[in-house]
Amino acid sequence: MRPMYGSRSETYDAFLAIDQRAYKEKIQFVEENIFMLRDLDVGAYFDMMVLYGEALFETGEYARQAKLADHIIEMSISRNIIIHRDQDVYFETLFKKAASLHNLDRIEEAVHILKELVKINPDHEASKLFLINCIIRQKKPMVRPYRNLSLVLLLTSAFVIGIELIFVRRLWPSWTMIIEMLRNGLFISGVVLLIAGEVLVRYRAVEDVYLFSKDNKKRKHKTDA
Repeated sequence: MRPMYGSRSETYDAFLAIDQRAYKEKIQFVEENIFMLRDLDVGAYFDMMVLYGEALFETGEYARQAKLADHIIEMSISRNIIIHRDQDVYFETLFKKAASLHNLDRIEEAVHILKELVKINPDHEASKLFLINCIIRQKKPMVRPYRNLSLVLLLTSAFVIGIELIFVRRLWPSWTMIIEMLRNGLFISGVVLLIAGEVLVRYRAVEDVYLFSKDNKKRKHKTDA
């Protein structure tokens, strides 16, 4: 499709005229006018790329946003563009890239970026909370043994209940209380193990991020001093 606008200023102004939350329209506009972008001045081009990246993220185009983020970050560094639209463009672009990678199940890469963000700003709560969430997903395999043992205990409890109803209450009623205690113990143990596994993973994730943030905050204070 041929470009809709004849000059770079018209292209940029037309892009800005699109409604702020019309993300699909922004994506379509950039893709239809891709060859006009090379003629834009640096500021206008950078602004369009940042807004284009935001549109990709908001419409679930995570793979494309993650790829574009590298280009935006490279421009931010080479052109020394730190603040863009009242935000730290380097930090915010990396944060969105981490979110995209998380949504693509590329957890290792997301964790790496989030750790870098915590190094940059150890007090950034959103980065720390997001890092905790990613580490919990990383540590999920640790929960599997707890879940497996819990399932065995719960199934055994159900089996004991069947034995109790079919045989014990009819043939050996004096054993009923002991069997009840046994199956209740199995059931409670199974539930406790299941909860304990989840709690342990979350606790370790929070502890890891807290210590990592604390160490980097100390390192940052020493560097600033």
